[in-house]
Amino acid sequence: MLRDRDGYLSVPSSIELLFENEKLELMKVLCLISSMSSKRRKYLSVSEIVFYYAIVNFNLITIFEDVNITSSPNQFFRFQSRISNIIIRMENLNFIELKATLSTKKDDIKIRISSSGMKFYEEHNSVFFQELQERYVSSFERVNYTAKNLKRLKEGKA
Repeated sequence: MLRDRDGYLSVPSSIELLFENEKLELMKVLCLISSMSSKRRKYLSVSEIVFYYAIVNFNLITIFEDVNITSSPNQFFRFQSRISNIIIRMENLNFIELKATLSTKKDDIKIRISSSGMKFYEEHNSVFFQELQERYVSSFERVNYTAKNLKRLKEGKA
């Protein structure tokens, strides 16, 4: 740990990037939206995006595969609190299209990838994102987004 000029403990930037890398999270979300768009042509809710992001990127899919597995949903809730900033950035970059009104709850906002978002994703696609996309597609096929499954994920148990 390092101390900054005010005497507070701080984490080195290299360690912070491992745990809080907004650009990487943005690309992972763009990959997820792209993956889901290839399977179906509708808008996706923020809640659905957070659900699939968590089960793939935090390996919480184990909750749905093995009855005896219990997992901590902490990562799910941390990501859920950051998704708003990611969506704002993606919308400002014209990577996504939003479908909502002023009274729409955050989790109910509908999103789909824009043509410029798809172009950006395709230009920056790599082996890492291709493998991640395969994991997303596999998770769509194995675990349905339902209220019951969302509850299981939030509780961290089968």
